[in-house]
Amino acid sequence: MLGYIRLEILRLVRNGGYLMMSLIMPVGLYVTLAGGGPDQESLVRAMVGAAAFGALGVVITNGTGIAEDRALGWLRQLRLTPLSPVQVVIARGAVATCLGILPIVVIGLIGKFYRGVDLSPGTWLEIFLLLWVGIAPLAMLGIGIGYLFKAQLAQIAGTVSYLTLTLLGGLMMPTDTLPQWLQPLSKETPVYRYAQLSWDAAANSAPSGTGLGVLALWTALLAAFAAFAYRRGGRRA
Repeated sequence: MLGYIRLEILRLVRNGGYLMMSLIMPVGLYVTLAGGGPDQESLVRAMVGAAAFGALGVVITNGTGIAEDRALGWLRQLRLTPLSPVQVVIARGAVATCLGILPIVVIGLIGKFYRGVDLSPGTWLEIFLLLWVGIAPLAMLGIGIGYLFKAQLAQIAGTVSYLTLTLLGGLMMPTDTLPQWLQPLSKETPVYRYAQLSWDAAANSAPSGTGLGVLALWTALLAAFAAFAYRRGGRRA
């Protein structure tokens, strides 16, 4: 499985254009519209939201690339290897989380040196790790979309999921700006709980037990969805 992960990472690194395009929207929105301020709490909240938005976009749109690979016969080749569906899904999830590192780091640097976010080195590291590892359940969603749909439909499903989860998760605006009936629902989304981990870390607060439980449940559900989609996509390949 490690060899497969290495192969997929090398394929992505060679596609530098895709990685650069993944930065345009989150960085543009963060610099021009969603920088937060003037107090540190607002600056940190905006930076975490923008970094989570960027990482989410990368792992969700990764599904389109998976769908394109499937159309080219890559999934048929994988099914001839000893890798099980669970191993393939875990490997693709690991690769997808690596993709999220770039927007997290770039937006963190902009937050530090341009927006004036002031955090201790330990808090910076904690936020980076939480944003990186915490994107795993959303990576499973992108993988499932890629294996379940053809490329064009995967792109549409990914875009709809991306925008809907960003809105409900409160990444670009506080959830209390949502309609009152929608606010309780937003706190049960994986994106809100994902970002909440870093918001709590920045405030030196312990992670919410409820939040961790919700995120763990979503991780299990979306991993099962990705494995199901891989099996279904394999039968059609």
